[in-house]
Order: sequence, then C-alpha cells, then structure tokens
Amino acid sequence: MTAPKELPISGMPRLAPWIVRRPRLEDWLGRFRGVPVRFLVAPPGFGKTMALASYMRNSSKNGIYCVVAQNATVPDVMDAIAVAIGVQSGIASHDDLLRALEAAAPLELGLDCEGVPQADVVAEIVRLIEDVADGVSLMVACRSRAAFDVRQFVASGTASLCDAERLAFTADEIRHLADTCGVPFTHADVLRMLEVSDGWPQIVSGALRKAAEDSCPLSEAFENWRMRHGHLFNEFIASTLARVAEGESNLVLRMMSGSHIDDREQLQMLEEHGLFVVHTADGYRPLRALSRSRVYDRYGRRAKNVKPMHVQLFGWFNAEIDRQPIEWIRRRDRQVFKYLALQPGGTVSRAEIGHVFWPDAEKHLVAQSLRTACSNIRKAIAQIVGFGNVDAYFRAGYELAIDLDNVIVDVNRFIAHADDADATFARGDVQAAHAHYRSAARLYHGSLLIGDAHEPWVGTLAAPLEQRHAIVTQRFTEIAAALEYESVGEPERRVASGE
Repeated sequence: MTAPKELPISGMPRLAPWIVRRPRLEDWLGRFRGVPVRFLVAPPGFGKTMALASYMRNSSKNGIYCVVAQNATVPDVMDAIAVAIGVQSGIASHDDLLRALEAAAPLELGLDCEGVPQADVVAEIVRLIEDVADGVSLMVACRSRAAFDVRQFVASGTASLCDAERLAFTADEIRHLADTCGVPFTHADVLRMLEVSDGWPQIVSGALRKAAEDSCPLSEAFENWRMRHGHLFNEFIASTLARVAEGESNLVLRMMSGSHIDDREQLQMLEEHGLFVVHTADGYRPLRALSRSRVYDRYGRRAKNVKPMHVQLFGWFNAEIDRQPIEWIRRRDRQVFKYLALQPGGTVSRAEIGHVFWPDAEKHLVAQSLRTACSNIRKAIAQIVGFGNVDAYFRAGYELAIDLDNVIVDVNRFIAHADDADATFARGDVQAAHAHYRSAARLYHGSLLIGDAHEPWVGTLAAPLEQRHAIVTQRFTEIAAALEYESVGEPERRVASGE
C-alpha cells in the first residue's frame, strides 16, 4: 500500500512579518476536519483568509487553497481547483471535479471567497459539499452565511461554523500581538481595546502596527489609528458596500454616521450578509468601530475594572491579583488550579480532574471532593476581589474554566512566542524570530512547577517544555550571534580577526 501523496499548498497568500499564529483557530479547524464542510463566516477584515492560510501552512498535510474571485464563473472555479491539484487537462464538469478530487484524496480544499459568489457558483459549491468523496474535506470562507444557507448545513450536522465571535481577537491574543509589536500596555488597556474594537482583527492589528510605528502605548492605539488611518478604513468599508444592494448599503452608512438602528429584522439581515453586524447574547448589533458610539458592552457580560491575575507556572508557582498573592486554603485546591492553568484553552472536564487527582475513589466521593475544591478556589480568589468578581477569573460549570482574558499564564505566553518564533524562522525572517525567541526565553524562569515535580501530571508536561526551551535558547543564541556579526562592518571584522 502506497502512502498518499502530499499536495503542495497552492496559491497561498503571503503572511506579513507581524502576523502571529492563532493556535486556537488552527486547533478548531483541525478538530473538525472530519466534518464535510467547515464554514468561516464573518464580516470582511475578520481574518478568514489568514486563519485558512495559517492552518494550511502549519497543520494541514494535504491542503489546497483556491480563491473564488468576486465575479468568478463556475468554469473559473473549476480551472483554479484543477491547477491547484495538478490536473493538466482541466476540469469540464461537476462529475469531472468529483473524480479529480477523489483521485487526489485525502485532501482539504479551502475555498476563499473574495466577496459573495454568484448564484451558480454557490450552487456548484453546495453540490460539491453534498457529493464529494469521504476523503475530501472542504473549508469555505465567505462573509455571507445567507448565501450558502449555513444555518441548514449546521442544523443537519453536515457543517461546523467558525463565526465572527470565534474569529475575533481575545484579550490574550491582543496582549500577545502588543508584545510582538513592542507596544506597552496594561491589562485595562487590553480590555479597552477589546471593547472598542470588538476584537475585529483588521482593526486590532492595524491599530497595534500603527502604535508601534508611532511609538505610542496601547491606551492611545485606537484613537491614534482612527485619526491617522480612519480614512483608509472608510475606503475599505466603501469598497465592500460598492458590491451590495442599495438598501443594505444605506443601512450601513447610517450606522457609520452614528444612527441607532433598532429594527431586529434589518440588523439580522445585515448580519446574515456579513455587513458589519454581529450576533451577541443580547441580540444583533453593529460593530462599534463603524462609529464612535459606546452604547454597547462586549456581549453584555464583561466585568468592569477587573485587574488581571498573573499565574507563574515556570519555577515556583505563584498566582496573584494586583500584586496580592492568592492564599490557597488546601494544597489540593492549589493543585487543581495549577492543572487547570496548564490547559491550553483554560478549560478541563470534571471527569478529567477526577481521574487525575482521585483516580481510585468512588464517583460520589470524587464529585464531593471536586465541589469542595472548587468552593475553596472561589473563596481564595474572593479574598482579594470579592465573590461578585470571582467569575471574571474562575468558573465551575460542567467544565472547570479560567477566563484567559483576565488570567495571564506564563506557559501560554511562552508557547505563543515560541510558536511565532518557529514560524517566522521557517519563513527566513530572522529579525522577527529573534524578537519572539527573546520574549520566550525571558518567560522561562525554571522547570515547570518545581514544587510539584514529583507529580505524574507535571512530569508529562514538563519534559516537552524543557525541550522547547532548549530549542528556543539555542536558536536565540545563534540568531543573536549572526545579527551581531552582520551589524559589524568589514573593517571592524578585519580588526577583530587580526588581519
């Protein structure tokens, strides 16, 4: 039996040096690769193309990427797919397309729609979703969920949806990007950026890049971007509206002028067509960056004036809020919290916690012990912030979770910088790689959880982190030496070498 051939990733957009990896999106796309189609649906500028590109570069072994141009016809799309998978004779029909994709399987086909495709192109893609062989998984990026009737695909279990809320930057990602760009910030600055931007990736990344260029802190980044690049943003919106119906365009222009639209059906229609409206826990609302309005709170749930919790897992464990160490009631409560903080997404099931800490106990005793531990964790945090604010840091529902918007974990930051360093190093951007490796090295204060090194659950996680740190240190040293050598002119090098 021969191994499946690996296809080259064709036509991939070039990633800018400041682009940072977003592992949670790559993980989501990888987790649902067995579903017939994964939709990425959000307004323009929400990072759909970058999410596809990053996933295909870093996680997909057999991925092909195709752009569906604004005015593409069905033959245009078939020709693009044929080129990507190396079919020299072209593809003339739907059946030919199915056979060509089946012959190239296993593969993941990413279709990146520049706008809303024409009706016949949409119909062909829908047929492809319904008819394609099991070894072919589709990803479709588009601003309009109405065009593909995404709701029906999701309801039938045929599709998974990555929407604007999932694509939006989180506080943790804003912190990481600010770190990468060298923009100084406080926790309050991060939450403020999250609020005014809705995590809209184009605005967050644009504001941070501009802040880095102009040497201003994150607290001033949004207004600095709005004042200096607001006209470019308006042109971006106008280019989108040039291709939509007049009625829809007029509604968006009204929102841009600050008018409040409270007609739910109109807002829902704009959201379904990807026209700068999002759905939240409180219903439909326009993205705040369209105007200077501050009427809405992010998803109606964010606590105000929350100070960050800093968690140090490298070296000796420490968790503090506003420079006040958390005083844990029992050693077991502290260990449960440590284990939770080590999870990449900050969540873990009750069953997993029970298996790790009470493997041989009866279920009702495990449940009782876990309830006690969760109650004690809440009490310990409440000693600093009060019970009314505990949910901003820790929640105990069906799963245990920490809110990574407000809980800053050194291991997460280390991994994020190391991932970005490896990615930029692979692309040959040594300057960017050097900055990321330096940031990662600074975060590694010692082996993972020195005080718990004897625990099996620590040992399994400590070894890969130590190996990662060794690579970080080696590459940082090598790049630093190379950059220092290159910065020295030829005469200086001759003097140093004794010539």
